[in-house]
Amino acid sequence: MIGSFRQVEFLESKKIAENFKSENFEVDFSDFRDILNFGKIGFENPEKIKHLLLKFEKALEGDFKLNFAAVTSLKVISKSSPKEIFPLIPKILKLLDNPDWRIRKNAVEFLGDFGLICYNPIKEHFEKLKSCLNDTNVEVIIATAYAISKIMLNSKCSEKINLSEILSKNITSKSVLMGILNSIGEINPDIIKNSQNDVFSCIDSNDEVLKSTAINVLGNFNELTLDKKTAKILINSLSSDNLEVKRSSIRAIWNFSKNYPELFKDSISKIIELVHSNDKQLKIYSILALNRLSFLEPQKFEGLNINSLLDDDLDVVYPAITLLYNLSLYSKRTVVRHYKKICVLVNSNDIRISKTALRIIGNLGKYDERYVNRYINNIKLKLSDANLSKDAALTMVKAGKIDVKVVEIILRSIDKVKNNMEFLRSVILEYPLSLLNDIESELKARKKSFNKEYIEELCFLIQERFEKSDIVYENFKIERPKIEEPPVIVALKSECTEVELEDGKKVYILPKEKCVETSLSGELLEVLDIDSKNEFEIYKLSHDLMIQSLIESTLNEQKR
Repeated sequence: MIGSFRQVEFLESKKIAENFKSENFEVDFSDFRDILNFGKIGFENPEKIKHLLLKFEKALEGDFKLNFAAVTSLKVISKSSPKEIFPLIPKILKLLDNPDWRIRKNAVEFLGDFGLICYNPIKEHFEKLKSCLNDTNVEVIIATAYAISKIMLNSKCSEKINLSEILSKNITSKSVLMGILNSIGEINPDIIKNSQNDVFSCIDSNDEVLKSTAINVLGNFNELTLDKKTAKILINSLSSDNLEVKRSSIRAIWNFSKNYPELFKDSISKIIELVHSNDKQLKIYSILALNRLSFLEPQKFEGLNINSLLDDDLDVVYPAITLLYNLSLYSKRTVVRHYKKICVLVNSNDIRISKTALRIIGNLGKYDERYVNRYINNIKLKLSDANLSKDAALTMVKAGKIDVKVVEIILRSIDKVKNNMEFLRSVILEYPLSLLNDIESELKARKKSFNKEYIEELCFLIQERFEKSDIVYENFKIERPKIEEPPVIVALKSECTEVELEDGKKVYILPKEKCVETSLSGELLEVLDIDSKNEFEIYKLSHDLMIQSLIESTLNEQKR
Protein backbone atom coordinates (compact mmCIF):
# COMPACT_ATOMS: atom_id res chain seq x y z
CA MET A 1 0.00 0.00 0.00
CA ILE A 2 2.82 2.39 0.92
CA GLY A 3 4.62 1.65 -2.35
CA SER A 4 1.42 2.35 -4.30
CA PHE A 5 0.95 5.68 -2.50
CA ARG A 6 4.52 6.75 -3.28
CA GLN A 7 4.11 5.80 -6.92
CA VAL A 8 0.92 7.89 -7.20
CA GLU A 9 2.67 10.79 -5.43
CA PHE A 10 5.61 10.58 -7.86
CA LEU A 11 3.30 10.50 -10.89
CA GLU A 12 1.38 13.51 -9.56
CA SER A 13 4.64 15.41 -9.06
CA LYS A 14 5.75 14.53 -12.59
CA LYS A 15 2.39 15.63 -13.97
CA ILE A 16 2.65 18.98 -12.16
CA ALA A 17 6.17 19.51 -13.50
CA GLU A 18 5.10 18.81 -17.08
CA ASN A 19 2.07 21.08 -16.70
CA PHE A 20 4.25 23.81 -15.22
CA LYS A 21 6.57 23.76 -18.26
CA SER A 22 3.69 24.18 -20.72
CA GLU A 23 2.68 27.57 -22.10
CA ASN A 24 -0.76 27.69 -20.46
CA PHE A 25 -0.02 26.05 -17.14
CA GLU A 26 -2.51 25.94 -14.27
CA VAL A 27 -1.61 25.32 -10.65
CA ASP A 28 -3.61 24.41 -7.59
CA PHE A 29 -2.24 25.49 -4.20
CA SER A 30 -5.08 23.97 -2.20
CA ASP A 31 -2.99 20.91 -1.22
CA PHE A 32 0.22 21.48 0.77
CA ARG A 33 1.90 18.56 -1.04
CA ASP A 34 1.44 20.32 -4.39
CA ILE A 35 3.00 23.46 -2.91
CA LEU A 36 6.01 21.47 -1.70
CA ASN A 37 6.48 20.08 -5.21
CA PHE A 38 6.72 23.61 -6.59
CA GLY A 39 9.91 24.24 -4.60
CA LYS A 40 11.95 21.88 -6.78
CA ILE A 41 10.03 22.77 -9.95
CA GLY A 42 10.48 26.52 -9.36
CA PHE A 43 14.18 25.98 -8.63
CA GLU A 44 14.58 24.45 -12.09
CA ASN A 45 12.27 26.96 -13.88
CA PRO A 46 12.91 30.38 -12.25
CA GLU A 47 11.50 32.30 -15.21
CA LYS A 48 7.94 31.23 -14.30
CA ILE A 49 8.09 32.03 -10.57
CA LYS A 50 6.61 35.51 -11.10
CA HIS A 51 3.38 33.89 -12.30
CA LEU A 52 3.06 32.10 -8.94
CA LEU A 53 3.64 35.03 -6.57
CA LEU A 54 -0.07 35.58 -5.91
CA LYS A 55 -0.55 31.86 -5.27
CA PHE A 56 2.33 31.83 -2.76
CA GLU A 57 1.03 34.99 -1.12
CA LYS A 58 -2.35 33.37 -0.58
CA ALA A 59 -0.74 30.20 0.79
CA LEU A 60 1.25 32.28 3.29
CA GLU A 61 -2.09 33.48 4.70
CA GLY A 62 -3.41 29.93 5.03
CA ASP A 63 -3.27 27.39 7.87
CA PHE A 64 -0.05 25.96 9.28
CA LYS A 65 0.32 23.21 6.65
CA LEU A 66 -0.13 25.56 3.68
CA ASN A 67 2.06 28.20 5.30
CA PHE A 68 4.81 25.71 6.13
CA ALA A 69 4.74 24.27 2.59
CA ALA A 70 4.89 27.74 1.00
CA VAL A 71 7.84 28.93 3.12
CA THR A 72 9.70 25.64 2.60
CA SER A 73 9.28 25.88 -1.19
CA LEU A 74 10.36 29.52 -1.17
CA LYS A 75 13.54 28.51 0.70
CA VAL A 76 14.43 26.17 -2.16
CA ILE A 77 13.59 28.71 -4.86
CA SER A 78 15.56 31.50 -3.13
CA LYS A 79 18.80 29.53 -3.47
CA SER A 80 18.70 29.79 -7.25
CA SER A 81 16.59 32.92 -7.83
CA PRO A 82 16.42 35.15 -4.73
CA LYS A 83 15.39 38.23 -6.73
CA GLU A 84 12.25 36.50 -7.99
CA ILE A 85 10.80 36.37 -4.48
CA PHE A 86 11.70 39.90 -3.30
CA PRO A 87 8.02 40.93 -3.48
CA LEU A 88 7.13 38.26 -0.89
CA ILE A 89 9.65 39.35 1.78
CA PRO A 90 7.25 41.86 3.49
CA LYS A 91 4.61 39.13 3.61
CA ILE A 92 7.04 36.70 5.26
CA LEU A 93 8.13 39.37 7.76
CA LYS A 94 4.50 39.71 8.87
CA LEU A 95 4.60 36.04 9.86
CA LEU A 96 6.96 36.99 12.70
CA ASP A 97 3.87 38.28 14.54
CA ASN A 98 1.77 35.17 13.89
CA PRO A 99 0.28 33.70 17.11
CA ASP A 100 1.42 30.19 16.09
CA TRP A 101 5.05 29.81 17.25
CA ARG A 102 5.67 27.17 14.58
CA ILE A 103 4.88 29.69 11.82
CA ARG A 104 7.08 32.33 13.51
CA LYS A 105 9.93 29.83 13.76
CA ASN A 106 9.59 28.80 10.11
CA ALA A 107 9.60 32.44 8.97
CA VAL A 108 12.73 33.17 11.03
CA GLU A 109 14.53 30.18 9.49
CA PHE A 110 13.63 31.39 5.99
CA LEU A 111 14.96 34.89 6.70
CA GLY A 112 18.23 33.42 8.01
CA ASP A 113 18.79 31.37 4.86
CA PHE A 114 17.71 34.23 2.59
CA GLY A 115 19.81 36.85 4.40
CA LEU A 116 22.91 34.72 4.05
CA ILE A 117 22.49 34.78 0.26
CA CYS A 118 20.96 38.23 -0.23
CA TYR A 119 21.28 40.79 2.59
CA ASN A 120 19.86 44.03 1.14
CA PRO A 121 16.14 43.07 1.29
CA ILE A 122 16.66 42.04 4.95
CA LYS A 123 18.74 45.04 6.01
CA GLU A 124 15.87 47.46 6.64
CA HIS A 125 13.96 44.80 8.57
CA PHE A 126 16.89 43.54 10.68
CA GLU A 127 15.58 45.17 13.88
CA LYS A 128 12.30 43.35 13.41
CA LEU A 129 14.15 40.05 13.17
CA LYS A 130 16.27 40.89 16.24
CA SER A 131 13.09 41.45 18.26
CA CYS A 132 12.38 37.73 17.94
CA LEU A 133 15.26 37.10 20.35
CA ASN A 134 12.77 38.20 23.03
CA ASP A 135 10.04 35.84 21.83
CA THR A 136 8.00 33.99 24.45
CA ASN A 137 8.88 30.64 22.86
CA VAL A 138 12.39 29.27 23.37
CA GLU A 139 12.31 27.44 20.00
CA VAL A 140 11.77 30.76 18.23
CA ILE A 141 14.61 32.37 20.23
CA ILE A 142 16.99 29.56 19.24
CA ALA A 143 15.93 29.75 15.57
CA THR A 144 16.39 33.55 15.60
CA ALA A 145 19.88 33.35 17.09
CA TYR A 146 20.89 30.80 14.47
CA ALA A 147 19.32 32.89 11.66
CA ILE A 148 21.14 36.05 12.77
CA SER A 149 24.46 34.19 12.97
CA LYS A 150 23.94 33.10 9.35
CA ILE A 151 23.04 36.60 8.14
CA MET A 152 26.11 38.06 9.86
CA LEU A 153 28.28 35.81 7.69
CA ASN A 154 27.16 37.88 4.69
CA SER A 155 29.99 40.33 3.94
CA LYS A 156 27.46 43.16 3.42
CA CYS A 157 26.13 42.82 6.97
CA SER A 158 27.84 45.27 9.34
CA GLU A 159 25.51 44.72 12.30
CA LYS A 160 27.20 44.22 15.68
CA ILE A 161 25.11 42.20 18.10
CA ASN A 162 26.10 40.88 21.51
CA LEU A 163 24.27 37.64 20.86
CA SER A 164 25.95 35.92 23.81
CA GLU A 165 24.54 38.35 26.35
CA ILE A 166 21.02 38.21 24.88
CA LEU A 167 20.97 34.41 24.83
CA SER A 168 22.38 34.14 28.35
CA LYS A 169 19.63 36.47 29.57
CA ASN A 170 16.71 34.89 27.69
CA ILE A 171 17.61 31.18 27.98
CA THR A 172 17.79 29.96 31.56
CA SER A 173 18.46 26.29 30.81
CA LYS A 174 22.21 25.63 30.60
CA SER A 175 21.65 22.60 28.36
CA VAL A 176 19.54 24.57 25.88
CA LEU A 177 21.99 27.49 25.98
CA MET A 178 24.98 25.25 25.28
CA GLY A 179 23.04 23.57 22.48
CA ILE A 180 22.36 26.81 20.61
CA LEU A 181 25.89 28.14 21.28
CA ASN A 182 27.24 24.90 19.83
CA SER A 183 25.11 25.24 16.68
CA ILE A 184 26.10 28.88 16.20
CA GLY A 185 29.75 28.20 17.00
CA GLU A 186 30.01 25.69 14.18
CA ILE A 187 29.15 28.33 11.56
CA ASN A 188 30.13 31.67 13.14
CA PRO A 189 32.16 31.28 16.37
CA ASP A 190 33.20 34.95 16.49
CA ILE A 191 29.76 36.19 17.47
CA ILE A 192 29.60 34.02 20.61
CA LYS A 193 33.12 34.67 21.91
CA ASN A 194 31.65 36.65 24.82
CA SER A 195 29.97 33.46 26.06
CA GLN A 196 33.20 32.15 27.57
CA ASN A 197 32.06 32.49 31.19
CA ASP A 198 28.88 30.51 30.51
CA VAL A 199 30.91 27.83 28.74
CA PHE A 200 33.60 27.60 31.44
CA SER A 201 30.90 27.09 34.06
CA CYS A 202 29.73 23.93 32.27
CA ILE A 203 32.90 22.17 31.03
CA ASP A 204 33.43 20.38 34.35
CA SER A 205 29.75 19.57 34.94
CA ASN A 206 28.65 16.20 36.32
CA ASP A 207 25.99 16.15 33.60
CA GLU A 208 27.92 14.42 30.82
CA VAL A 209 25.59 15.63 28.05
CA LEU A 210 25.97 19.23 29.21
CA LYS A 211 29.72 18.76 29.66
CA SER A 212 30.32 17.33 26.18
CA THR A 213 28.26 20.10 24.54
CA ALA A 214 30.08 22.82 26.51
CA ILE A 215 33.49 21.40 25.56
CA ASN A 216 32.33 21.31 21.93
CA VAL A 217 31.47 25.02 22.16
CA LEU A 218 34.86 25.69 23.74
CA GLY A 219 36.55 23.84 20.88
CA ASN A 220 34.90 26.19 18.37
CA PHE A 221 36.59 29.30 19.80
CA ASN A 222 39.43 30.35 17.52
CA GLU A 223 40.80 33.09 19.74
CA LEU A 224 40.85 32.18 23.41
CA THR A 225 43.43 32.64 26.14
CA LEU A 226 43.66 29.13 27.54
CA ASP A 227 44.92 28.54 31.09
CA LYS A 228 46.41 25.45 32.74
CA LYS A 229 43.24 24.76 34.71
CA THR A 230 41.07 24.50 31.60
CA ALA A 231 43.71 22.45 29.79
CA LYS A 232 43.82 20.01 32.71
CA ILE A 233 40.02 19.59 32.59
CA LEU A 234 40.26 18.73 28.90
CA ILE A 235 43.10 16.25 29.50
CA ASN A 236 41.24 14.55 32.38
CA SER A 237 38.11 14.34 30.23
CA LEU A 238 39.96 12.02 27.84
CA SER A 239 39.57 9.31 30.49
CA SER A 240 35.78 9.71 30.70
CA ASP A 241 33.59 6.66 30.14
CA ASN A 242 31.31 8.80 27.99
CA LEU A 243 32.21 8.67 24.29
CA GLU A 244 30.81 12.13 23.50
CA VAL A 245 32.88 13.70 26.28
CA LYS A 246 36.03 12.06 24.91
CA ARG A 247 35.16 13.13 21.35
CA SER A 248 34.57 16.76 22.27
CA SER A 249 37.68 16.85 24.50
CA ILE A 250 40.10 15.49 21.90
CA ARG A 251 38.63 17.85 19.29
CA ALA A 252 39.18 20.81 21.66
CA ILE A 253 42.74 19.66 22.44
CA TRP A 254 43.46 19.43 18.71
CA ASN A 255 42.13 22.97 18.22
CA PHE A 256 44.01 24.56 21.13
CA SER A 257 47.26 22.65 20.63
CA LYS A 258 47.87 24.88 17.61
CA ASN A 259 48.55 27.86 19.91
CA TYR A 260 49.08 26.18 23.30
CA PRO A 261 50.92 22.90 22.64
CA GLU A 262 52.91 23.04 25.89
CA LEU A 263 49.71 22.93 27.96
CA PHE A 264 48.90 19.51 26.48
CA LYS A 265 52.34 17.95 26.80
CA ASP A 266 51.08 15.60 29.52
CA SER A 267 48.23 14.36 27.32
CA ILE A 268 50.43 12.68 24.68
CA SER A 269 50.52 9.22 26.31
CA LYS A 270 46.75 9.19 26.79
CA ILE A 271 46.07 10.37 23.25
CA ILE A 272 48.35 7.63 21.90
CA GLU A 273 46.03 5.12 23.64
CA LEU A 274 42.99 6.68 21.94
CA VAL A 275 44.56 6.37 18.48
CA HIS A 276 43.53 2.72 18.32
CA SER A 277 39.95 3.38 19.43
CA ASN A 278 37.15 1.65 17.53
CA ASP A 279 35.42 5.02 17.18
CA LYS A 280 36.54 6.61 13.91
CA GLN A 281 35.94 10.22 14.95
CA LEU A 282 37.89 9.75 18.18
CA LYS A 283 40.70 8.03 16.28
CA ILE A 284 41.01 10.77 13.62
CA TYR A 285 41.03 13.70 16.05
CA SER A 286 43.56 11.85 18.23
CA ILE A 287 45.94 11.52 15.27
CA LEU A 288 45.36 15.17 14.30
CA ALA A 289 46.15 16.29 17.85
CA LEU A 290 49.33 14.17 17.93
CA ASN A 291 50.44 15.85 14.71
CA ARG A 292 50.47 19.18 16.51
CA LEU A 293 52.14 17.79 19.63
CA SER A 294 54.70 15.56 17.90
CA PHE A 295 57.61 18.00 18.27
CA LEU A 296 57.35 18.16 22.09
CA GLU A 297 58.44 14.65 23.09
CA PRO A 298 58.91 12.49 19.97
CA GLN A 299 60.40 9.67 22.05
CA LYS A 300 56.95 9.04 23.55
CA PHE A 301 55.79 7.94 20.09
CA GLU A 302 58.25 5.04 19.87
CA GLY A 303 55.65 2.56 21.08
CA LEU A 304 52.89 3.79 18.75
CA ASN A 305 51.99 1.26 16.06
CA ILE A 306 51.22 3.48 13.09
CA ASN A 307 51.41 0.60 10.59
CA SER A 308 47.89 -0.56 11.45
CA LEU A 309 46.58 2.98 10.88
CA LEU A 310 48.16 3.03 7.42
CA ASP A 311 45.92 0.11 6.43
CA ASP A 312 42.74 1.95 7.47
CA ASP A 313 40.53 4.07 5.19
CA LEU A 314 41.85 7.33 3.72
CA ASP A 315 40.32 9.53 6.43
CA VAL A 316 42.68 7.81 8.86
CA VAL A 317 45.63 7.20 6.52
CA TYR A 318 46.07 10.89 5.61
CA PRO A 319 46.63 12.19 9.17
CA ALA A 320 48.55 9.01 10.11
CA ILE A 321 51.17 9.31 7.37
CA THR A 322 51.39 13.06 8.06
CA LEU A 323 52.17 12.17 11.68
CA LEU A 324 55.01 9.93 10.48
CA TYR A 325 56.31 12.79 8.35
CA ASN A 326 56.27 15.20 11.32
CA LEU A 327 58.01 12.64 13.52
CA SER A 328 60.66 12.10 10.83
CA LEU A 329 61.63 15.75 11.34
CA TYR A 330 62.38 15.21 15.02
CA SER A 331 63.20 11.55 15.68
CA LYS A 332 64.62 8.96 13.27
CA ARG A 333 64.24 6.13 15.78
CA THR A 334 60.49 6.65 16.05
CA VAL A 335 60.03 6.31 12.30
CA VAL A 336 62.49 3.63 11.12
CA ARG A 337 60.37 0.81 12.53
CA HIS A 338 57.76 1.80 9.93
CA TYR A 339 60.33 2.07 7.12
CA LYS A 340 59.17 -0.96 5.11
CA LYS A 341 55.55 0.18 5.19
CA ILE A 342 56.56 3.68 4.10
CA CYS A 343 58.45 2.24 1.14
CA VAL A 344 55.34 0.31 0.11
CA LEU A 345 53.23 3.48 0.30
CA VAL A 346 55.51 5.25 -2.18
CA ASN A 347 53.72 3.15 -4.81
CA SER A 348 50.26 4.06 -3.53
CA ASN A 349 47.63 5.00 -6.11
CA ASP A 350 46.93 8.07 -3.99
CA ILE A 351 49.34 10.85 -5.00
CA ARG A 352 49.09 12.59 -1.63
CA ILE A 353 50.17 9.43 0.18
CA SER A 354 53.00 8.75 -2.29
CA LYS A 355 54.33 12.29 -1.92
CA THR A 356 54.33 12.13 1.87
CA ALA A 357 56.03 8.71 1.87
CA LEU A 358 58.82 10.06 -0.36
CA ARG A 359 59.29 13.04 1.93
CA ILE A 360 59.61 10.74 4.94
CA ILE A 361 62.29 8.66 3.21
CA GLY A 362 64.08 11.90 2.33
CA ASN A 363 64.07 13.01 5.97
CA LEU A 364 65.48 9.63 7.03
CA GLY A 365 68.12 10.00 4.32
CA LYS A 366 69.33 13.18 6.02
CA TYR A 367 70.21 11.11 9.10
CA ASP A 368 71.67 8.21 7.16
CA GLU A 369 71.76 7.89 3.38
CA ARG A 370 71.30 4.10 3.51
CA TYR A 371 67.54 4.67 3.97
CA VAL A 372 67.55 6.18 0.49
CA ASN A 373 70.14 3.75 -0.89
CA ARG A 374 67.99 0.70 -0.12
CA TYR A 375 65.13 2.08 -2.14
CA ILE A 376 67.13 4.09 -4.66
CA ASN A 377 65.92 2.29 -7.81
CA ASN A 378 62.24 2.88 -7.04
CA ILE A 379 62.91 6.50 -6.09
CA LYS A 380 64.69 7.01 -9.41
CA LEU A 381 61.63 5.64 -11.20
CA LYS A 382 59.53 8.34 -9.53
CA LEU A 383 61.81 10.99 -11.06
CA SER A 384 60.01 10.28 -14.34
CA ASP A 385 56.55 10.58 -12.79
CA ALA A 386 55.09 14.03 -13.48
CA ASN A 387 53.19 14.01 -10.17
CA LEU A 388 56.07 12.80 -8.01
CA SER A 389 59.24 13.96 -9.78
CA LYS A 390 59.91 16.96 -7.54
CA ASP A 391 59.30 15.00 -4.34
CA ALA A 392 61.58 12.21 -5.55
CA ALA A 393 64.25 14.74 -6.55
CA LEU A 394 64.11 16.39 -3.12
CA THR A 395 64.41 12.96 -1.48
CA MET A 396 67.59 12.33 -3.49
CA VAL A 397 68.95 15.79 -2.65
CA LYS A 398 68.45 15.26 1.10
CA ALA A 399 70.58 12.11 0.91
CA GLY A 400 73.22 13.88 -1.17
CA LYS A 401 72.37 11.84 -4.28
CA ILE A 402 72.70 14.37 -7.09
CA ASP A 403 72.46 12.78 -10.53
CA VAL A 404 71.66 14.07 -14.02
CA LYS A 405 67.91 13.50 -13.71
CA VAL A 406 67.73 15.36 -10.38
CA VAL A 407 69.61 18.34 -11.83
CA GLU A 408 67.33 18.28 -14.88
CA ILE A 409 64.23 18.52 -12.67
CA ILE A 410 65.74 21.40 -10.69
CA LEU A 411 66.67 23.33 -13.84
CA ARG A 412 63.23 22.74 -15.33
CA SER A 413 61.71 24.15 -12.14
CA ILE A 414 63.94 27.21 -12.37
CA ASP A 415 62.61 27.83 -15.89
CA LYS A 416 59.15 28.18 -14.31
CA VAL A 417 60.38 29.67 -11.07
CA LYS A 418 57.15 31.42 -10.08
CA ASN A 419 55.21 28.15 -9.92
CA ASN A 420 57.98 26.19 -8.16
CA MET A 421 59.12 28.47 -5.35
CA GLU A 422 58.27 26.07 -2.52
CA PHE A 423 60.20 23.23 -4.18
CA LEU A 424 63.21 25.42 -5.02
CA ARG A 425 63.39 26.85 -1.49
CA SER A 426 63.52 23.30 -0.14
CA VAL A 427 66.20 22.32 -2.68
CA ILE A 428 68.40 25.28 -1.71
CA LEU A 429 68.10 24.45 2.00
CA GLU A 430 69.10 20.81 1.42
CA TYR A 431 71.51 21.00 -1.54
CA PRO A 432 75.21 20.17 -0.94
CA LEU A 433 76.99 23.44 -0.23
CA SER A 434 79.86 22.59 -2.55
CA LEU A 435 77.43 22.48 -5.49
CA LEU A 436 75.20 25.38 -4.50
CA ASN A 437 77.17 27.90 -6.56
CA ASP A 438 76.08 26.04 -9.69
CA ILE A 439 72.43 26.49 -8.74
CA GLU A 440 73.03 30.19 -8.10
CA SER A 441 74.64 30.58 -11.53
CA GLU A 442 71.68 28.90 -13.21
CA LEU A 443 69.29 31.18 -11.36
CA LYS A 444 71.14 34.34 -12.38
CA ALA A 445 71.36 33.17 -15.99
CA ARG A 446 67.57 32.97 -16.11
CA LYS A 447 66.88 36.32 -14.46
CA LYS A 448 64.26 38.14 -16.51
CA SER A 449 62.02 41.09 -15.84
CA PHE A 450 58.95 38.97 -15.14
CA ASN A 451 60.65 36.64 -12.65
CA LYS A 452 63.31 38.91 -11.19
CA GLU A 453 61.84 39.11 -7.68
CA TYR A 454 61.60 35.31 -7.39
CA ILE A 455 65.17 34.78 -8.62
CA GLU A 456 66.47 37.40 -6.19
CA GLU A 457 64.68 35.76 -3.28
CA LEU A 458 66.27 32.37 -4.07
CA CYS A 459 69.73 33.90 -4.56
CA PHE A 460 69.38 35.65 -1.20
CA LEU A 461 68.49 32.30 0.38
CA ILE A 462 71.66 30.76 -1.10
CA GLN A 463 73.80 33.58 0.29
CA GLU A 464 72.23 33.07 3.71
CA ARG A 465 73.29 29.43 3.66
CA PHE A 466 76.84 30.37 2.74
CA GLU A 467 77.00 33.02 5.48
CA LYS A 468 75.77 30.63 8.15
CA SER A 469 78.40 28.05 7.28
CA ASP A 470 82.09 28.09 8.23
CA ILE A 471 82.85 25.17 5.92
CA VAL A 472 85.75 25.45 3.47
CA TYR A 473 84.36 24.34 0.14
CA GLU A 474 87.55 22.86 -1.31
CA ASN A 475 87.42 19.07 -1.32
CA PHE A 476 84.03 19.33 0.29
CA LYS A 477 82.55 16.16 1.68
CA ILE A 478 78.95 15.93 2.84
CA GLU A 479 78.92 15.39 6.59
CA ARG A 480 76.21 13.23 8.06
CA PRO A 481 75.23 13.34 11.71
CA LYS A 482 76.79 10.50 13.66
CA ILE A 483 74.24 7.78 14.21
CA GLU A 484 74.67 5.90 17.45
CA GLU A 485 73.69 2.29 16.86
CA PRO A 486 73.39 -0.04 19.87
CA PRO A 487 76.20 -2.66 19.84
CA VAL A 488 75.13 -6.21 19.02
CA ILE A 489 77.10 -9.09 20.54
CA VAL A 490 76.42 -12.64 19.34
CA ALA A 491 77.70 -15.55 21.41
CA LEU A 492 77.04 -19.16 22.33
CA LYS A 493 75.89 -19.62 25.93
CA SER A 494 78.56 -22.31 26.46
CA GLU A 495 81.26 -19.73 25.79
CA CYS A 496 80.03 -17.38 28.52
CA THR A 497 80.49 -17.24 32.29
CA GLU A 498 77.18 -17.15 34.18
CA VAL A 499 77.01 -14.63 37.06
CA GLU A 500 74.04 -14.08 39.39
CA LEU A 501 73.48 -10.50 40.56
CA GLU A 502 72.18 -9.36 43.97
CA ASP A 503 68.65 -8.88 42.64
CA GLY A 504 68.58 -12.46 41.38
CA LYS A 505 69.04 -11.62 37.70
CA LYS A 506 71.56 -13.66 35.71
CA VAL A 507 74.03 -12.15 33.27
CA TYR A 508 76.48 -13.81 30.91
CA ILE A 509 80.02 -12.47 30.57
CA LEU A 510 81.92 -13.20 27.33
CA PRO A 511 85.75 -13.02 27.36
CA LYS A 512 86.98 -10.57 24.70
CA GLU A 513 89.41 -13.10 23.21
CA LYS A 514 86.47 -15.33 22.28
CA CYS A 515 84.73 -12.57 20.28
CA VAL A 516 84.81 -12.41 16.49
CA GLU A 517 84.19 -8.99 14.93
CA THR A 518 82.24 -9.07 11.67
CA SER A 519 80.29 -6.46 9.71
CA LEU A 520 76.52 -6.63 9.86
CA SER A 521 74.66 -7.37 6.65
CA GLY A 522 71.85 -5.25 5.24
CA GLU A 523 69.34 -7.94 6.23
CA LEU A 524 70.37 -7.79 9.89
CA LEU A 525 70.39 -3.99 9.86
CA GLU A 526 66.79 -4.00 8.65
CA VAL A 527 65.80 -6.17 11.61
CA LEU A 528 67.55 -3.77 13.96
CA ASP A 529 66.01 -0.74 12.24
CA ILE A 530 62.48 -1.91 12.86
CA ASP A 531 63.35 -2.30 16.54
CA SER A 532 62.17 -5.89 16.72
CA LYS A 533 61.33 -7.06 20.22
CA ASN A 534 61.99 -10.70 19.34
CA GLU A 535 65.50 -11.10 20.75
CA PHE A 536 65.74 -14.73 19.67
CA GLU A 537 65.02 -13.72 16.08
CA ILE A 538 67.88 -11.21 16.18
CA TYR A 539 70.22 -13.74 17.81
CA LYS A 540 69.41 -16.53 15.36
CA LEU A 541 69.75 -14.33 12.28
CA SER A 542 72.95 -12.65 13.42
CA HIS A 543 74.48 -16.00 14.44
CA ASP A 544 73.65 -17.56 11.06
CA LEU A 545 75.10 -14.55 9.27
CA MET A 546 78.24 -14.64 11.38
CA ILE A 547 78.80 -18.36 10.69
CA GLN A 548 78.14 -17.83 6.98
CA SER A 549 80.62 -14.95 6.95
CA LEU A 550 83.28 -17.03 8.69
CA ILE A 551 82.81 -19.96 6.27
CA GLU A 552 83.08 -17.65 3.27
CA SER A 553 86.20 -16.04 4.72
CA THR A 554 87.81 -19.46 5.28
CA LEU A 555 87.02 -20.65 1.75
CA ASN A 556 88.41 -17.45 0.29
CA GLU A 557 91.61 -17.91 2.29
CA GLN A 558 92.00 -21.48 0.98
CA LYS A 559 91.55 -20.30 -2.63
CA ARG A 560 94.34 -17.79 -2.20
